[in-house]
Amino acid sequence: MKKRDNGKQKRWSGWDSKYINAALFVLPAVLLVTVFLVYPIILSFKYSFTDWNGVSEEYHLMGLENYRNVIASSEFKTLFSNTFYLIILYVPVLNIMAILFAVIIYDIGRAANFYKVVLFLPNIVSMVVVGFIWRTIYNPATGPLVYLLEKMGMENLIQDWLGQKQTVMPALSAAIVWFAVGFYVLIYLGGLSTVPEELYEAAAVDGINWWQKLWRITLPLIVQSVTINIIVSTIAILTLFDLPYVLTQGGPGYASQTMALMSYQYAFKAMSQGKAMAMAVMLTLITVVFAVAELFVLNRKPSD
Repeated sequence: MKKRDNGKQKRWSGWDSKYINAALFVLPAVLLVTVFLVYPIILSFKYSFTDWNGVSEEYHLMGLENYRNVIASSEFKTLFSNTFYLIILYVPVLNIMAILFAVIIYDIGRAANFYKVVLFLPNIVSMVVVGFIWRTIYNPATGPLVYLLEKMGMENLIQDWLGQKQTVMPALSAAIVWFAVGFYVLIYLGGLSTVPEELYEAAAVDGINWWQKLWRITLPLIVQSVTINIIVSTIAILTLFDLPYVLTQGGPGYASQTMALMSYQYAFKAMSQGKAMAMAVMLTLITVVFAVAELFVLNRKPSD
């Protein structure tokens, strides 16, 4: 009996030391995430129910008043429609372009690395710098786009792209796609590298054309990459702040305003941290709902 007890003690002591060492190993990361992510999220949720102005030490509980005020505000409907507009315009266009670029680059061969660098180059530039670049391009008086249209004899298309409600969102989307497409191309190239070459060789023998090969072989086999990119691009566009801030400040009017930008304006211009946190909480919930819905739809089996 004593020998059995000693054996159990040794096993349990080994088990304890293994998990204690593992816990100590991850403890610094857990503390950092807790202090700089979890705790601020909890505080944001708390302040969304108060009238805190971001400066005073005093605040009062307001219940759901901040949420009601945000939803009832005149600009909320525009913010919501802008958000859906960006998702509908940006996410499909970006992913279709990224897939096509990835497939073309994958088939190029030796020169592929050059095109990867060219497409990914905007990603190493700050989004603020990207905003200044595209504000210069869209300048209706001296911008490169105006010069190009004049040389092509298309002066009738020259307009203030960032100053009109009809054109500001497409112009904003074009700048975002230019900035982001290289990142998503690399993810698709990673997915393409896992597709067996034998399938393409067999398809070539069967006489399948380029589009059929893309639709019947490539896309079904990189569905995980497609899922990742769609979810990541949706989250990125829902939380977009810096590019609209630099390009348009949300204007003209609220035509290019996003929920993240509006949260910033509530916090630092209106000095209403409670409304800002309420907007941020609502944005978080919308983002989670979109991500979960997309994950469910994209991972659903055909038989479902």
